[in-house]
Amino acid sequence: MQANSEEYCELCGSPIHGKGISVSYEGSIITVCNSCYNRIRKHAVIVKEDSKKSETQKKTTPKPPKMADTELEIVADYYKIIKNAREQLGISQQQLAQKLKVSENIVKRFESGKLKPTISQARQLEKILGIKLVTPLENEESEKGFDETGLTLGDVVNIKEGKK
Repeated sequence: MQANSEEYCELCGSPIHGKGISVSYEGSIITVCNSCYNRIRKHAVIVKEDSKKSETQKKTTPKPPKMADTELEIVADYYKIIKNAREQLGISQQQLAQKLKVSENIVKRFESGKLKPTISQARQLEKILGIKLVTPLENEESEKGFDETGLTLGDVVNIKEGKK
């Protein structure tokens, strides 16, 4: 029955003519078409069918939720820290953007405070610039008196009106 079913590229979604290529790409094992493989081959590793099956079996086992990202936050003055560290190292915004593998506009927006980096981007910036941007999340809700049930409509109204 599988011989009749059509296989689709897991990157672009187009039908795969012939046999697809199983690759390990960004931590996942996927099947791609020849054109997608040609685009990602520098960053992908071809895997054998046996390892794809074992990886699929590994994926079906439930993993505990990743708490690290939910317990971390970016410091409030991240934009000042990024700009000062970049200037002290004597690198341009364009050079930093290339190291981060983002556009120069993204770095400009980080430094102006208009865009907050993701946790993974902040980790990369920490390594590149030798700074500290990620801190453990402080539990502000318990300090403000919010309980475990979350916000109510009354809480939202009080917040919007600036009441405590």
